[in-house]
Amino acid sequence: MLLFGMGIYFKDKNTQNVIYSHIGPFYGYFQLIWLTLLLITGLLLLNHHNLYSIILNEEFKNSQFGILLYRKLLIVLLVVIATTIHMYISLKAQGRERTKKEKIISRASSMFIFFFNFSIIWYAINISQYFK
Repeated sequence: MLLFGMGIYFKDKNTQNVIYSHIGPFYGYFQLIWLTLLLITGLLLLNHHNLYSIILNEEFKNSQFGILLYRKLLIVLLVVIATTIHMYISLKAQGRERTKKEKIISRASSMFIFFFNFSIIWYAINISQYFK
């Protein structure tokens, strides 16, 4: 959210380039830590609630809880894919100006990650209602 906000706040392209070139790489590695924690805690929660044994069951898949969980898992997968694409482009273009295509793909993947993260939180809140 910080980098996204800075991109909107700082209109000057030179200022944006300086900020992104200094903060961007640090943020990218920080994002990998949080993504790894998301995956690990997700796997641990599946295990803690004994969901591995029923996750492929058709009745579970069609239940309201199953639908929410599968949608959240899909969005987590999309975040992983978008993050991979974004990191690939960022590392490939490090130290040089990005091409127009790289800018479009990089910004689109950033937007997807930004909105998907809110979706993950929304699904997590709704799923947590089943464990009260």
